[in-house]
Amino acid sequence: MFGFSIRTKQNASPRTATDSPKVTANGSPASVGFSPKQVEVGEIDTSAPFQSVKAAVNLFRDVGASPVSHPTTIKKPAKTPEEQRVLVKETQLHLIMKELDGLKVQLKSTEATKTQALRDLQKAKRTLHDLTGKLETVCESKQAAIESTEAAKARAKDLEAQKSSNPVVGPEDAWREQYKASAGELNYAKQELANLRQDFDAVLEAKLAAFQEAADAHHLTVVNRERADQFAKEVSTLHQTLTQVKLAPLQAQEENAKLNAERESHLQSLKITKEEADKKLSALREESDPEATRAIAEKLEETNAMIEVLREQLNSVKVSDMTAWRDAVSERDNAEWALQEILSEEESLKRRVDSLRVEIESTNKIQVELRSKAEETDLLAKRLQVELEKSKEELQATMERITKPEEEINSKIKELTLEADRAKREAEEMKNSTEIFKQEAETARVETRAAEAHLEIALREAEEAKAAQRVADYKIHSASKKFTFDEDEDKQEKVVSSEPNGGIKLSTEEYESLCNKVEMLKTEADVKVATAMAQVETINGSEKELLKKMEERMRETEELEAAIEDAAKRAEVDEAAKKVVEGELLRWRLEEGESSRGREDSD
Repeated sequence: MFGFSIRTKQNASPRTATDSPKVTANGSPASVGFSPKQVEVGEIDTSAPFQSVKAAVNLFRDVGASPVSHPTTIKKPAKTPEEQRVLVKETQLHLIMKELDGLKVQLKSTEATKTQALRDLQKAKRTLHDLTGKLETVCESKQAAIESTEAAKARAKDLEAQKSSNPVVGPEDAWREQYKASAGELNYAKQELANLRQDFDAVLEAKLAAFQEAADAHHLTVVNRERADQFAKEVSTLHQTLTQVKLAPLQAQEENAKLNAERESHLQSLKITKEEADKKLSALREESDPEATRAIAEKLEETNAMIEVLREQLNSVKVSDMTAWRDAVSERDNAEWALQEILSEEESLKRRVDSLRVEIESTNKIQVELRSKAEETDLLAKRLQVELEKSKEELQATMERITKPEEEINSKIKELTLEADRAKREAEEMKNSTEIFKQEAETARVETRAAEAHLEIALREAEEAKAAQRVADYKIHSASKKFTFDEDEDKQEKVVSSEPNGGIKLSTEEYESLCNKVEMLKTEADVKVATAMAQVETINGSEKELLKKMEERMRETEELEAAIEDAAKRAEVDEAAKKVVEGELLRWRLEEGESSRGREDSD
C-alpha cells in the first residue's frame, strides 16, 4: 500500500538520536548509520502493500531485537480487525461508486426516454396537422361536389325548359348543334362523377389513415403510461440509493475518526515506549560498557529512523484518507446534485406526461370529431352520388327525349291512332256483347222465375205428400189395433176388418207401394229444388262475370281515350315546335343571305 523498502546495517558506527535518516524518493530510508568496516547487509523488499499503519508498526516493532551478527527478518502479520474494517469500507466505497455509475446510466436512459417522448409528441402534432389538412381538403371537395351537382341540376332544368319550349325536330344543322351541346354536358357530368369518385376514394383513404393514426396514438398512450410507471419506480429506487449514499460518507467519517483515535493512541504508546527506552538506554550507558552502549545506541537510531518513517507514512495515510474522504464527500455532493437533477427531470417528465395525456385526450376528441365528420362526409358523398346518378339518368332521359326523331313520333301517333280505332271497335263489340249478355241475363231471370215457380209447386206437392203420408200413417196406426187375422185363411192374404162405423181395408203390398211413392215424391222434390238452386247460382255468377268484364272494358276504353288525347296534344306541341324551328331556320337563312350579300357588296 505504501510502497517502501527497509535496509538494516549491522556493526555500524554509533550515531546520536538526533541524526535523521536519509529518505529515498519512494519514502523509505536509504541507509541507517555508517561504518568504515565491511558490513553484511540484510535487505527486505515486500511486494504486497501494507494494509494499514498499524500493520507497518507491528512489522517494525521488533527491529533490533535480533542478534547483531545475523540479518534482520520480518514476518508478515495476520490481518487485524481494523484492517478488515478498512477493507470493508473500501469495498463499500467501490460499491457506492458503482451505484453512482448506475445512476448516471439511468439518467442517460431517462434523457433518451424524454427525447423519444418529445419525438412522439412532435409526430402526434404532425399527424394532427395532416388530419386537419385532409379534413379541409375533404370539405373543399364536398363543396365542389355540391356546386357541381347544383350546376348539373340547373343544366338539366335548362334542358327540360329548352325541350318544352323548343323541342329539336328541326333541320339537321340545329340537331347537330343541340346534340353536340348535349354530348358536352354529358361528358361534363361524367367528368364530375369521376371527380366525385376520386374525392370519395380520397375521403376513404383519409378515414382509414385517421383510424390507423388513432390506433397509433392509443398505442403511444399505453407506452407513455408504462414509461411513466417505470420512471416512478426508478425514482423511488434512486431515492433509496440516495439515502444509502448519504449514510455511507457518515459511516466512513465515523470509521475514520475511530481509526485516527486508534492511531493517536498507538503513537502515544510508541512515545511512552520511546521515553522508557531512552531512560533504559541512559541507565545502561551508566551501567554497561561502551561496546554495549554503542550497540544499544545503534539500535536506538534504527528504531528512531523507523519511527520517523512510520510517522511519515502515517502522515501520508492521513493525507490519503483525507483525500478519499474529500472524494467521497464530493461524490456524495455529485450524487445529491444528480439526484436533484433526476427529481427535476422526474417533475418535468410528470408535467410532460400530463401534457401528453391532455394532448392525447384532445387528439381523441379530434379523432371522434374526425370520425363524425368522415361519416357525415360519407353520407354526403353517398347522397351526392345518388343525386349525381339521378342527374345522369335525367340527362340520359332528356337526351333520349331530345334525340327522338320525328318519324318515331309520327309512328307513335299512328300507332296510337290505330290503337284508338281498335279500342273503339272493341268498345263497340263490348257494347254488343253487353247487350247480348243483358238479353241472356233477362232470359236467365225469366228461367229463374220459372224454376222458382216449379220449385214452389214441387214444394207444395211435397208438403201435400207429407200431409197425406201423415194421415195415412195415423189411419194405419189406429186401424192396426182392431185387425184380426184368421188362422185358417191363407197367410199371404191379410184381411183388415174395420169397425162397424166403416173403416178402410189395405193390403201389405198397397201399403208398401204407397210408402215407396211417398219416398219417390220426396226425392224428386229434393232433386228439383237442388237443380233450381244450382241454376240460380250459375246465373248469378255469370251476371257478376259479365259486370266485371264490362267494367274492365270501360276502364280500358277510358285509358285509350286519355292516351289518344295525350298523343294529340303532343302532336300539336311537336307541330308548333316544328313551325317555330322552321321559322328560326328561315330567319337564320335570311340573316345568312343578307350577311353574304353585305360581304359581297363590301368586296
